[in-house]
Amino acid sequence: MFDKNDFKVFEDMTLSGRLDLIKANLDPKFEIFGSDLLRHLEDEYQQKFFMKIAKHQRRTKNPPPDTWLAINQDKKGYKKTPHLEFGLWPDRYFITFSLLADIRDRQKYYPILRKYQKKIVSEGWGVSNDHTSSQLLPADNFEKIITHYQNVKSSDLVVGFELLSSSQTVSDGNYDQLLKEKFLQLSKYLVDFNQEISSQN
Repeated sequence: MFDKNDFKVFEDMTLSGRLDLIKANLDPKFEIFGSDLLRHLEDEYQQKFFMKIAKHQRRTKNPPPDTWLAINQDKKGYKKTPHLEFGLWPDRYFITFSLLADIRDRQKYYPILRKYQKKIVSEGWGVSNDHTSSQLLPADNFEKIITHYQNVKSSDLVVGFELLSSSQTVSDGNYDQLLKEKFLQLSKYLVDFNQEISSQN
């Protein structure tokens, strides 16, 4: 389903043109892929999950620099809760687990992050303090990332995986299963963090 032609949507530098390409070429793939992820998550965890595909409706001038689908466990919306995203920057696919700057009950997540820190590092996920940047740092930066998240209110906490468009994997094709496996592997942090928060309430 996914292939190197996915990135051609970013070659259109106009707002309307890029949005039309995203709607025509990527959103149908997101719908299929995301629905499959929802089924697997709900079968695996026997819990409810919700999906949102980005529509970029607030953009009035500049074309979106990336596009994505998001999955979380709160039907009211995903941005103020722990959530997973799968999407594309112009040069890579990304799969991330995020706690954004304005997440509800932010301070409650600090000890949870410390609890799972070694596991996240040992699994080799990329990490970042900025969900609006495509770059993920190596996992051994996670101590700095957590500390920054605790000390800087405007910062995010991002854990994830990226697959560069220039990689041999993308050139070879047939990597849908890899993306699915990485997403499902990362999903355990969404469920675990939500359970940790629930146990505190």
